[in-house]
Amino acid sequence: MGLGSGCRRAGWLRSLPMRAIACTAAVAAAVGGAAPAQGEMTGKAFTILVITDLSTVYSDTSGKGSVDAAKMAIADFGGSVNGVPIKLIVLDNKLDVGITVNKTRQLIETQGVNMITDVTGSAAAIEVAKLAKKYKVTTTFVSPGTTALTNDFCTKYAWHYAWDTYALANLAATKVTKLGAKRWYFITADYAFGHSLLEQFSRAAKAAGGTVVGNDMVPFPNDDFSSFLLKAQAAHADAIGILESGQDLRNAVKQAGEFGLMNGSVRLVPGQMNLTDVAALGISAWSGAILADPWYWNYDDRTREWSGRFRKLYGFAPGSLHAGNYSSVMQVLNTVKRIGSDDPDKIAAALEGSTFDDFFARNATFRKADHIVVHDMYLEQVKKANEVKTPDDVFAVLATVAGKDAFMPASESTCKHDWQ
Repeated sequence: MGLGSGCRRAGWLRSLPMRAIACTAAVAAAVGGAAPAQGEMTGKAFTILVITDLSTVYSDTSGKGSVDAAKMAIADFGGSVNGVPIKLIVLDNKLDVGITVNKTRQLIETQGVNMITDVTGSAAAIEVAKLAKKYKVTTTFVSPGTTALTNDFCTKYAWHYAWDTYALANLAATKVTKLGAKRWYFITADYAFGHSLLEQFSRAAKAAGGTVVGNDMVPFPNDDFSSFLLKAQAAHADAIGILESGQDLRNAVKQAGEFGLMNGSVRLVPGQMNLTDVAALGISAWSGAILADPWYWNYDDRTREWSGRFRKLYGFAPGSLHAGNYSSVMQVLNTVKRIGSDDPDKIAAALEGSTFDDFFARNATFRKADHIVVHDMYLEQVKKANEVKTPDDVFAVLATVAGKDAFMPASESTCKHDWQ
């Protein structure tokens, strides 16, 4: 299934602009100097597969931005590793588990995939984890949030890279409860991601002294949240946790505003919120909302420098998932270069327990016990419109939380780490 200059637009597989990168051709040769010796490279290229949603509800929170970030990482790395070119393939999974499984398997078998990154949709990610284990493909999960990836479905070859539902809940639900919102009502996406958010938000709220007064499991995707919001209001909730993401989160928040629930009497807490959510509805729809975030473009000089380059290349401000994909691709490529091999077992061994600190992940560790990347997280609040001084600077960072205090302790993970 060639994806060369005459790339097929078959719905699930998208071509990329030739000026930036060819679909299966190598990215440009290394910048300056001769290419290094080939080392222990098993193929004629190091092939990276980005599995993302280009068509449905997560297409702007990950989607094209995640592809762009991977392209940028490959170009910054120099286009080749250990003497072989780096190729990029993109799978539009449309959040469909069947498409994800069948097409990913097909691409692994026919294109010699060495690395998978992003993977939108928690249910799809669990199935990709199984494929990563079967085919021994180094995988970094950036978009999905379910903690199952580092518990029951952990594998030697996969890493949960950017965030998970435990960390989000640990920061956001704990903070909101301690601010006085004791009675929680949850509106939850009825699939793996939502189930994981519900488990973790309930745990964190109760640990901080709150109670759960109700929950509704909502079909995904969904565009009408009115009945669920009215039930939450009738339950006299202090906080309504909208355990959604992407377009469904926006639909719920917009309708909450229409019902007068954004007037300060009730705290609306987003399950997983992104920069693009604010842009979609406008800052007034979100002002005051508290969220947890793995990264923010305007955090410091390092984040601003990288974001400025990204914006210049692609014309929009990057979100946390975009930055996470750049970082994960660079970390794996640097490891392949350092060990001189694309052997997935050697890559896994080299990553386990290693530490790094880049523009995305601060004080980061590839934790050996359960294959989560533990790093600093950020507690943020959406600014008021009159507080925004520059475009896209919509979050105020309330606190930086060390990874060891944000993510699930290794002692609580059910990952068996049953590999050598």
